[in-house]
Amino acid sequence: MDAICVVPFSTEALEPVLKKAREAGIVVISHEASGMKNVDYDIEAFNNEEYGRHFMQKLGDLTGGQGEYIFEVGSLTSESHNQWVDAAKELQLSKFPGMKQYGDKIETADNQSTSYNRIKEVLTANPKIAAIQGSAMPDVAGAALAVEELGLAGKVRIVGTSLVSVAGKYVKDGTISMISFWDPALAGKAMIQLAIKVLNKEAVTDGCDLKVPGYTNLTLKGKVLNGQAWIDVTKDNVDDPAYAF
Repeated sequence: MDAICVVPFSTEALEPVLKKAREAGIVVISHEASGMKNVDYDIEAFNNEEYGRHFMQKLGDLTGGQGEYIFEVGSLTSESHNQWVDAAKELQLSKFPGMKQYGDKIETADNQSTSYNRIKEVLTANPKIAAIQGSAMPDVAGAALAVEELGLAGKVRIVGTSLVSVAGKYVKDGTISMISFWDPALAGKAMIQLAIKVLNKEAVTDGCDLKVPGYTNLTLKGKVLNGQAWIDVTKDNVDDPAYAF
């Protein structure tokens, strides 16, 4: 084996395994794990803090900067999910003081039914929640179903990471205000191209071009490369066939 390209669910659990791989001379490239230590490089579709802030900016605009909100994460150990919501919280505190996080981060285990059940419990306990930010791909779809069943569509604003195939119907009917995502196939291609570059001992520098859309002008900080590859989908462009995945 020459290289490992990995998207870790738990960075802590993988560190010792990847350490052994690198000691064996295997090139290790990670994605959605910018804090990983035992990698040659981590490549991100975008800067995680910027991505998280753009969700909170949207929620602040939609709510007029008022009300309580909920954060959902796939796992409390998911590095990228926590970076997104932590950066969003920082923006809220500085820019939207009239907003406030309700409770702790809700862990969904990347499961739509879990998101639905947890959000329904919270909204039943506190129907004045104004907004929800989801992180795992099924989060906002589960949240939207709960919101619709409770008759809160249009009153609770929902944004988060998802795909049109997962949450598109809720975007179309307005229950979800915005979903954002990156093409995982392109991320995978970028990881492979980066691994090849490292194996060929080519220089990896600021401005690096991997010849993959969204990864043509990467910024390098330490071992982390950031692209410019996120896509926002609203009711206005949800039917674009380019996003039908």
